[in-house]
Amino acid sequence: MIVAMSQPTASRELRGKAVFADPLVAELLAARTIGVLATIEPDGWVHAVPMWWAAGDGAIMLATGSRSRKVQNLERDVRATLVLHDSRPGAEVCGTSLRGRVQVVRGAVAQPLIAQVHRRYVSESGRSLREVGEFLSSDDVALRFVPETATTWDERPTAASRALRETGGALPLEPTTPRE
Repeated sequence: MIVAMSQPTASRELRGKAVFADPLVAELLAARTIGVLATIEPDGWVHAVPMWWAAGDGAIMLATGSRSRKVQNLERDVRATLVLHDSRPGAEVCGTSLRGRVQVVRGAVAQPLIAQVHRRYVSESGRSLREVGEFLSSDDVALRFVPETATTWDERPTAASRALRETGGALPLEPTTPRE
């Protein structure tokens, strides 16, 4: 008797217009999650940081400070990778690794793009708080990321994911606590 094994779902490769047209990419772009932006250091190593983002007009906007390491890296090499994922306990994971090029947008043109990102993560009343306004004001540069290719994965429909969900067999993910 041969028993069928539950295997991970193969990732998919997307190119060009197929990136934004993909249903999983669209689902992830609609969700408010934290992305991880990876840029290339001068020594060739990868610099990866979690970031807020907002999608629109065939690009993904990110907001940051002009003196940041990622901006310095992008001024030297415009290539970057942005990972968007929705990871839950067990095998309830899906995501996309988007590869593309980034335009660093400065000055008055950057301000509405930065505001678009901030509005996605902080309410109007939150943005009106003095401390929050001061914190957000450090973002003076928008990064306009245009994906060229993507790799996607989705383990949510697998038998392993279903079994863990039905039995409660997945251990919970644990948040860290804020430091004062």
